[in-house]
Amino acid sequence: METEPVLRITEIFHSIQGEGFHAGTPAIFIRGTGCNLACDFCDTDFSPREKLSPEAIAERIAGYPCRFVVLTGGEPTIQPAFKALVEILHARGYYVTMETNGGSEDTFGVDWVTVSPKLSQKGKWVLKRAQELKLIYESQDLAFYEDSSFEHYFLQPKEIRTAAWGKGERDRESTRAEWDKTVRAVMANPKWKLSIQLHKELGLR
Repeated sequence: METEPVLRITEIFHSIQGEGFHAGTPAIFIRGTGCNLACDFCDTDFSPREKLSPEAIAERIAGYPCRFVVLTGGEPTIQPAFKALVEILHARGYYVTMETNGGSEDTFGVDWVTVSPKLSQKGKWVLKRAQELKLIYESQDLAFYEDSSFEHYFLQPKEIRTAAWGKGERDRESTRAEWDKTVRAVMANPKWKLSIQLHKELGLR
């Protein structure tokens, strides 16, 4: 008898997509637990809260007035059971997107992939063809990332916090400096567009 796949989930919630091409779109976020990177600017709590089957997740989100799903983390591709969830969601008429750092070429058959490679994985970024590339801008050599095939290219300012990971208030002055730096980079490199974390500016999850 086969064991039903289980996903480690940190949270499931209904909000708007605040970043990239789909910014402003109502979305159901399914946040997997765990990541294969450790970025100093990360503001995500990866604490495992639940272990759920793909079917249980699909049942939980059925009540939301939305058919747009974002698989995120952490890093979704470290949990192969997401593929089973994608199959169930597609069968129920959902449009499924995923944000990944691009360390794996497996995209689980989702409809839209946002690849967000981090500076620390420059030599380990393998997923170089998808719908959207979104970089947290840290003065990287953008030409390195342009040797790829994406429909859309976005730069997003780095957010600066004043205290320990996940607990500090945003340092608005330092973050504003990051915004200005990123805007200058976009203006100088017109292949790229600016992505701002709209949900945070609106005080949303």
